[in-house]
Amino acid sequence: MSWSEFYLIVSGLITLVIMAVVFPWLRGKNHAKVDSLNNAQIVKQRLGELDREVKEGLISERDKRQAVDELKLALVDEAAFEKAQTGSALLPLSVGALLALVVGVLVYVNVNQIPQVQKASDAVAALPELSQQLASGNGTNLSPQDIANLALAIRQRLRQAPGDDTGWMYYGRLMLSLGEEVQAIEAIDRAVTLAPEKEANRITLAQALLSTGEVNNLTRSQGILADLLSANPQNDNLALMMTVVSAQLGDLDNTQRYYAQVKDKLPSDSDMAERLASRIAQLEAQANALITPNERSAANPSQQMDEKTGYSISISLADVARDSIPEDGFLIVFAQDANSENRMPAAVVKLPLGRFPLTVSLTSEDAMLAQYSLTNLKKIKLTARISEDENVATKAGEWEGSTTANVVSQQVQKVNIIINKELE
Repeated sequence: MSWSEFYLIVSGLITLVIMAVVFPWLRGKNHAKVDSLNNAQIVKQRLGELDREVKEGLISERDKRQAVDELKLALVDEAAFEKAQTGSALLPLSVGALLALVVGVLVYVNVNQIPQVQKASDAVAALPELSQQLASGNGTNLSPQDIANLALAIRQRLRQAPGDDTGWMYYGRLMLSLGEEVQAIEAIDRAVTLAPEKEANRITLAQALLSTGEVNNLTRSQGILADLLSANPQNDNLALMMTVVSAQLGDLDNTQRYYAQVKDKLPSDSDMAERLASRIAQLEAQANALITPNERSAANPSQQMDEKTGYSISISLADVARDSIPEDGFLIVFAQDANSENRMPAAVVKLPLGRFPLTVSLTSEDAMLAQYSLTNLKKIKLTARISEDENVATKAGEWEGSTTANVVSQQVQKVNIIINKELE
């Protein structure tokens, strides 16, 4: 709808409102004039009847004069009443019209978000200048507000051209730089849907999903990278991304496979290479362990209490879950920050299913990343999940239980978890 059409419709609606208020008043005024004329005619007719009654001797001359005086007084009273009634309507109509105008303006401004509309118009007007600044290599000089304006301007353009996959990709990257991960992923996902043949779009989507650290997003990123690597297995950049996402997910096989492809190409003093090697060693230790983490802790309890931060978790099954769990599968126990929306596990342990109840140790040594462990948190959510495979992504039909606990540095606390919830 154009602005001219909008103004025309609003003008028509205002006219209808005015007519609805004024018409009854005008109609009542016209009725008053008609009534006044009718009353005058009635008085004239009565005067004629009085003259006829005097001639016929029905009344005296004195009675006639008295009746005429009464008619004149009644006519004067009625005229004064109609004048007062007509004059009193002007003030309420004026006040009502003024109030309606003020309320209409306030509602229009609030509903149509005039400041936001003006901000969007300014952003669109500044788009050529900001685009030229980016094209000239001065993107680092852009302030956060400039980036926000640029993103807003691109979003306004996308309203007119929703099929522009390049525009959606630029918008997603800008939102990612602003920390708006959800909107960024939605925009980049839109670009991939519009142009699935563009490999660069899918790579950007995998990067955006990886940056969130959320388990479901990490799993999806791993799937995208697997498809890309099947078509281009020698791409070291894709292999490195696959190594990182697999390490975060605790996928030892893929972490080892793709790290072997890129480790000789990373600088020897690379911090990333050191973290990946440490993570692989950690995953190998967990995979090769023949005893439960609780038994490892029992071998040297004093050292565990003095040096580690974590939990000794007693896990049991609710009656409703006992007959539904698979015979072969895995028990995945992980800890997440309970005070934020970050779903990245701070510690994870995966074990073959055993007999319940059982006790599992989850400590800072089970962190997925060296720089993010239980020692970085104050309150955590502990979850124990039964899965048919080692994939940490949730699936319908799996069972889990959870509890929350505070983190106490260099202390292993005892907690209980009952697996009683079926995932949908």
